[in-house]
Amino acid sequence: MSNDTNPLLSIIVIVYDMPRQAMNTLMSLSAGYQLGVDATQYEVIVVENSSANLIPPTEIRSLPSNFQYYCRDNLGVSPASAINFAALNARGKYLGLMIDGARMVSPGVIRNVLMAFRANENALVVVPGYHLGHQEQQYHLTHAYTEASEIALLESIAWPKHPYRLFEIAVWSGANSHGFFHPFMESNCLFMPFGVFDALGRADERFQCPGGGMLNLDIYRRAALHLDTELFMLAGEGSFHQLHGGVTTSEVVDRKAILRRQLDEYATIRDTPFRSPTIEPILLGKFSAPALQFLKRSAERGEERFKRFAASGEHPFADELLKFADQPTSG
Repeated sequence: MSNDTNPLLSIIVIVYDMPRQAMNTLMSLSAGYQLGVDATQYEVIVVENSSANLIPPTEIRSLPSNFQYYCRDNLGVSPASAINFAALNARGKYLGLMIDGARMVSPGVIRNVLMAFRANENALVVVPGYHLGHQEQQYHLTHAYTEASEIALLESIAWPKHPYRLFEIAVWSGANSHGFFHPFMESNCLFMPFGVFDALGRADERFQCPGGGMLNLDIYRRAALHLDTELFMLAGEGSFHQLHGGVTTSEVVDRKAILRRQLDEYATIRDTPFRSPTIEPILLGKFSAPALQFLKRSAERGEERFKRFAASGEHPFADELLKFADQPTSG
């Protein structure tokens, strides 16, 4: 575990067959891009699973000094073992997980993550997910959205010079398509105490669907329901998915069958169907002007949701009630 010379935070990034996208993601995690932090406070552990399309060696040599890079032959098509390999090399007290290395982030993420851990050392911090483009990328063929289209979009906002303009060229991810006041299915940029990750048994290597299947959703759900954690959401920040031919984030043949296999694998492993954890987050951080559109739409949809629950007499965050009921009382 960490000591006085170790960084507070270790961020794991898993990469496979996406050199352009991965380098954008890693740039967005650098201390030159992130605001209000320096490189001594965190490390980034990059694990690239072998493919015919690796990050070029010249790019690897250009990575900042607080980045570790490993290339390994992965057994199978799930990133679970790569995550656990990276965790063995992590030195931080807190852990960040980015299972999909194609998700670049906004520049306030690390500063606000560290703020959450100062507020509560058992914080579970989620960053909302977005897709670059004007529709979710699982419809990219229908809407003729290509990597060239994406590169042109990024150039149109002068990224990375104007990083918060990413919100101008993005839409909500399907995992949080109703905004900040509805339960999230997952976060592809997730932070927790290393001890909580250990208590969960780390990444469950029984998830062996391509891309990990519902591994990411499983980690988020179990961490959110863990008795020690308190959920924080960086609502003014985002992780932005770049098109790369992902298993469920691009328009592929038999996508419905792929999703059914993932659901079945989850139900087999956990002996229950998947359900999003209904835990209410503490919203933390600032909003840039481009991100305000998503706050407005979240508030509108959240108001509709709360009215429905009030009419039915149900609690909108039932898992949180159960979680508090399980907390030991003092005295």
